[in-house]
Amino acid sequence: MSKIEKFRSFMREINVDAFMLHTKDEYLNEYSDELTKLCGFTGTNGLLIVTKDNKCPFFTDGRYIIQARNQLDQENFQVYNIQEEDPPKWVKANLTLSTSLGYYLQYFTVKEMRKYKDICKLVPYSIKKGIGRRKQTVVSHAIEHSGESSKSKCEKVAKSINKEAEAVLLTDPNSISWLLNLRNESAKYTPCILGRAILYKNGNIDLFIQDKEHSTIEANLDNYVNIFDISELKNSLRKLNSIITDPSTTPMSIVNIIKNKQIVEKEDPCLLHKAVKNQTEIAGAINAHIRDGIAVTNLLHWIKNNISTELRAEEKILEYRKEQALFKQPSFPTISAFNENGAIIHYRASSKTNKVIQKDGIYLIDSGGQYLDGTTDVTRTVVIGSPTNEQITHYTIVLKAHIAIASAIFPYGTTGGELDTLARIHLWKFRMDYMHGTGHGVGSYLSIHEGPQAISKGNKVKLIPGMVLSNEPGYYVPEKYGIRIENLMYVDKQENCFLQFKQLTSIPYDRDLIDVQMLTKDEIEWINNYHQFVYKNLQNSIKNKEWLKKICDFL
Repeated sequence: MSKIEKFRSFMREINVDAFMLHTKDEYLNEYSDELTKLCGFTGTNGLLIVTKDNKCPFFTDGRYIIQARNQLDQENFQVYNIQEEDPPKWVKANLTLSTSLGYYLQYFTVKEMRKYKDICKLVPYSIKKGIGRRKQTVVSHAIEHSGESSKSKCEKVAKSINKEAEAVLLTDPNSISWLLNLRNESAKYTPCILGRAILYKNGNIDLFIQDKEHSTIEANLDNYVNIFDISELKNSLRKLNSIITDPSTTPMSIVNIIKNKQIVEKEDPCLLHKAVKNQTEIAGAINAHIRDGIAVTNLLHWIKNNISTELRAEEKILEYRKEQALFKQPSFPTISAFNENGAIIHYRASSKTNKVIQKDGIYLIDSGGQYLDGTTDVTRTVVIGSPTNEQITHYTIVLKAHIAIASAIFPYGTTGGELDTLARIHLWKFRMDYMHGTGHGVGSYLSIHEGPQAISKGNKVKLIPGMVLSNEPGYYVPEKYGIRIENLMYVDKQENCFLQFKQLTSIPYDRDLIDVQMLTKDEIEWINNYHQFVYKNLQNSIKNKEWLKKICDFL
């Protein structure tokens, strides 16, 4: 019996017509072993509806369309681009009001499930086994890196609790980790603690962590913080009469506990505070990116001068990062892709797909590091051997889009959605585009994808000084190659109520792929200034200073 048929047997046991699963767990982590085992998809954004028969619809965004079609059995699954056909629309067209759609209470949020209200019969199912043991190593994130005490943060955020509620329930592990200046050193990629928290009006906070009994807590918590096992959350919530929740991060399993309470729905009050980095965090990010720049630039020199493989290059960048002070771990799985593998936007090299990086071709590496003083994320595309005219043209167009964002000057009140077009317009001229956002927010020794800000279509969050974002336009030629250029940067004040971006990433671009004739005078000046910034930051620490000097020389 196939995996999908076994799951259908489970559906018959619980008497549902269809069942919905996605890639996030109850702590919003972007993975789901169950989904991977069921259909083979290994990306971080996917939703599957298992039907009684016929092909099961699978929804993902543009980053993963090629990957999903490669990984999913086409006989059992139909892949949809979520931007063109979203799941609620499919459900409305293919199910009826009397059709039962099952889902896991722990894994779906209030906001997600509201989309399906009144279009089918929703049947919640609770996972009896729970999430399982996840031993945590909880440590303090020192004020020399956080820049503000946890007590100060709690008092500041507590002011957002109005007269309508007694407390706010925090369900995003990143918000809780930021608020309490705590990190989980056992977590992979994102060092956030797994748990929930209740913040009261007086600034006191109750922290409920997953599997407290088997976890190591090395942090010294002050008396305004009480720590419990996650199993105690239910009782604490029942004692409250009113509470603030964020429907976009609160799972349906928690809503069931508080459904008879007065619930005030608001955006997580930590989000904006966390997104706007203080001076200490910005200084830390600057220093972390210089050290990260040394590691990645050393890799680029190595990759240009050695025959390697995608997996060996992935190992090599980790080796170089481990040489840097305050490095803890990668901030996400490295994308190491040569030639046609680079056209798969979120490609993961494996023993089956591992290409030798040699002869003529385009190599793309998207990687990042978690440092105690900052989180990094950078993509560089380089040529191995001799580039074609088409490759040079495509790279230069993407570079022009990248510069358009990096050099933008914009008034207070501008949103990331408004800036997104500045990059795409350079590709649109040539009937080109890319199926992902231009930029995402980044945490401080936390999540590589941090909201609410983003440079992407439809994002309406105003950009504020101190926000850190990526700038990563790209272009992908299926079965040939992919090009993406990514820097991190932060929003900084200019004069007369205008804002600009300051570059954090300190890594050169590939001169062999730049057509200077396609660049304006201002673009050439920007690249030259950026390369001088890179050379100044790296010259005393890079393994091959002469090569760095040559690649950073004026165009």
